[in-house]
Amino acid sequence: MSATICALTQSLLQQRICMSTTRCSSMSKFQPFTRVERLMPSEESNLQMAFDLDSDPKKVNLAGEVYRNSDGKVHIHNAVRRAEIGVACDDSYNHEPYPPLGNPDFTRAANELVLNKAAPAMLQNRVLGIQTRSSIDALCLAAQFLREKMRCTVCMLARPSCDQWEHIFKSAGFNCQSYQYYSEEKGELNIYGLVADLMTAPEGAVVVLDTCAHNPTGLDPTVDEWKLIAHIIRCKKLLPLFHLESHGLASGDTVQDSWPVRYFVDSGFDLLCAQSFVKNFGLYNETLGHLMVVLNNSIQLSVVRGQFEDMMLRSKEKCFSAFASRIVAKILNNASLRRDWSVSLQDVHQRLQQMRLALSNKLTVLKTPGKWDHIKKQTGPHLYTNLKPNDLRRLRSKHVYVPENGRINLGALCAANVDVVAGAIHDVMLATESETDKIFILPAAGTGLLDQKPAKIEIVQAIHNGV
Repeated sequence: MSATICALTQSLLQQRICMSTTRCSSMSKFQPFTRVERLMPSEESNLQMAFDLDSDPKKVNLAGEVYRNSDGKVHIHNAVRRAEIGVACDDSYNHEPYPPLGNPDFTRAANELVLNKAAPAMLQNRVLGIQTRSSIDALCLAAQFLREKMRCTVCMLARPSCDQWEHIFKSAGFNCQSYQYYSEEKGELNIYGLVADLMTAPEGAVVVLDTCAHNPTGLDPTVDEWKLIAHIIRCKKLLPLFHLESHGLASGDTVQDSWPVRYFVDSGFDLLCAQSFVKNFGLYNETLGHLMVVLNNSIQLSVVRGQFEDMMLRSKEKCFSAFASRIVAKILNNASLRRDWSVSLQDVHQRLQQMRLALSNKLTVLKTPGKWDHIKKQTGPHLYTNLKPNDLRRLRSKHVYVPENGRINLGALCAANVDVVAGAIHDVMLATESETDKIFILPAAGTGLLDQKPAKIEIVQAIHNGV
């Protein structure tokens, strides 16, 4: 009896399996990854794709952040190469994990690079350093700390500023407001608008300031203007957050480039400073950043340190590069390597300035429509063209690729392509000027437009006169 039941059960089971197999074979295959939506390509990837597909032998890609030498190769500092070898051959290094705030040798050297070893803030133990993957990660960490731990709610950003900054601070929960920085009409720093906006900023707001080589304009306040900005920040009880991305590349001197931060610290400000060690050391495939926190009173340092240690233990910023930090620490703490690096940094700065002047002079010789003298006043590894979106699209049709913010990577310019770039800009500006003249030209008498209502005539005349 039991054998009969087992045989019957097995027969029914086989029938069910056959039916299930037949039903599954008639259905479409299970493809779970089809649920993933296609991501729209970024502007950077679109620009790179267009450049790659361009078959013109004279094409030029002026986007990106990488500094290249005259041969178009990524520049490697001799001091960095020597430090890499030294670190790799040093038996004292091991793979023990670093403390939550990073490599102590690096964070100390990073603080001293900005403030000086003998600075009162350093001697009085009022400075905290946190290693991060980049200066952007340092800004993210600062934004999170200021919002969650210090309960700051308003952030003041320059107009224009780095494209990522607003996203960083809004994601942290800030109400982002802006202050005027650049005058498009004059091509210079709008110090009056900047001062006016800071004077109306809410008390306790965080003010983000580029220390040097402002992104994207490349224009920086003078010493007297920095002192005025500091006075307003003090009177309005604002909290300064500096960004130091191109340290040493604005003037060729790290001491001069970090002067605004030292002035604020010496004036008794509490502040934060996000530093980058990518462009000035050429560490593009490692990346290294640092967040410096300076307190006016050392009593609170241990409390602040504890909060940052807790945040780093729980956040993604903990994933920093040990190797890159060892390279930078070795260079900054070794007199010979540091001299070598400083000389190399000056050479890079001089070449950047040569390319800036070469482009400006060529545009002047060609009598390109527009004002171009202002680009000589800019500093840093980029050049702000202030070209409009239509102009940039036309440049691409001439095989010159510039990102939508109009910011040229000077490291991609060289003697072999600067004439090509200047000629393309010249042709584009001529075409733009011609179209502008057609739009704004007054009609002749008898065409009917002058017989229209006086209000419309006044508007046309005002446009024609540039009002």
